[in-house]
Amino acid sequence: MRARAVLMGVVGLALGLRLVRALCRWDEVSWLYAAYPSATVQSVADGQIGQALVTWVGLHPPAFALLHTAQELVLPVPLLFLLTSVAASLGAVWLLARRAPMAGLVLATSPLQLHYAAEINDYPLVVLLVAGAWAARARAQERGRWGALAVVLTAAAWTHPLAAAAALLALPGLPLAVAARVLGVAAFCAVPLLPPAYAALMEPGTYRQPPFELGLVFADFRDRFGLIGFLWAVPAAWAARRQPALAGALLGSLALIALLVGLGIAAPHQFPYFLVLGPPLALLVARAVSDRPPQMVGAVALALLQGGVVLSHDLTRLRDMAVDVQAGGRAIDHALAEAGPEDALYLLSVAGINDDDKRATSAVLWRLPPWRSMPIVLRAGLDPADHRQGQPRRVDGRIVYLSDHVYPAIQDAVAAHEVLWVVVSQPGRRAEYTTELAALLGSQPERIGPDHLYRLAR
Repeated sequence: MRARAVLMGVVGLALGLRLVRALCRWDEVSWLYAAYPSATVQSVADGQIGQALVTWVGLHPPAFALLHTAQELVLPVPLLFLLTSVAASLGAVWLLARRAPMAGLVLATSPLQLHYAAEINDYPLVVLLVAGAWAARARAQERGRWGALAVVLTAAAWTHPLAAAAALLALPGLPLAVAARVLGVAAFCAVPLLPPAYAALMEPGTYRQPPFELGLVFADFRDRFGLIGFLWAVPAAWAARRQPALAGALLGSLALIALLVGLGIAAPHQFPYFLVLGPPLALLVARAVSDRPPQMVGAVALALLQGGVVLSHDLTRLRDMAVDVQAGGRAIDHALAEAGPEDALYLLSVAGINDDDKRATSAVLWRLPPWRSMPIVLRAGLDPADHRQGQPRRVDGRIVYLSDHVYPAIQDAVAAHEVLWVVVSQPGRRAEYTTELAALLGSQPERIGPDHLYRLAR
């Protein structure tokens, strides 16, 4: 009974932290991320299922795009998109906590894991699959049942190359016959992925990420996640000798990430790749403190501290957004109040320095609550995957475009609607959002607080 209560406590804490994070993550980046699998959405909507099954999103295999497409076509509610990722991140915590509650607690409160826990992309699913690989490995060791591990490895291959590699690192140390069966089944199921994977590897653009600069990367990591997490290296190192499989997986994953950065495939200023380190690291920490009560108390305190810091920051962001929404008086408020039912809106915001930094929030987008249905707009002449065209959705009957850059294609939106309201959030002194945009639209904006508002009628 006590073990069950501890498990539920860890999972409940993880859920609470992730739900707060999901509310923070309804912003322009999430809107744009949700449109990345649009080619798959279009294929399925056109009945081209075979095409959808082999469509990659950049270097990402089809699994997440297919999952997201099902949501887009059945229940296109952004909050559902966010909560799907929350569920995947929570599932990873649950799998580890069943095995070792301390491992689940480490993963539940990790600033890195929480940073990406509600993103509309495949990385929360990646963590779930890596945690699933270790849970399935334990089952194979204890009961000789290898089917679950084969399923997890197959799903990882269809989700992300890094997920597949991290799941593969759970195989060393298993009986050779078991590992061979798992690898054989997963390899057979991954055969359809080979042609697009080869094409991606041969594409020169695959290797064009900026070079690694230690000082910049460390400063960015410190600012976003703090340095508390590095303390977990101490118990992990202590347990490494007794858990060579976990230690090997941790070091192997780290070496693979370094290789991807060195080749220019992975961006050094983006950190979701490090999520795969979470499950083996958490399991090593749990093993180190499991039979040492004083160290266990210290580890629990450290985990709660790092989770508390993240929660404090997220609650502050939610409070600031709530104050902004309640105060009103922004250009978006005027547009929503004055626009007719057939009018369209175009939301423009100044792009952030780095869309991988998830600390930004959007009080403007919260004027369109994420629990509303927002189906993607599919029409002739509009490519929903082309971010330059505003990636429109239908919200309460109106078509709403969104972009974080000024593209000439905004003129296509002007031509497509009798009335288009262009909301420019906090343009500041950037010419792209002020004088250049006014020249492009052939109109002068109304200044409302920190924003600009255009009403364009044909």
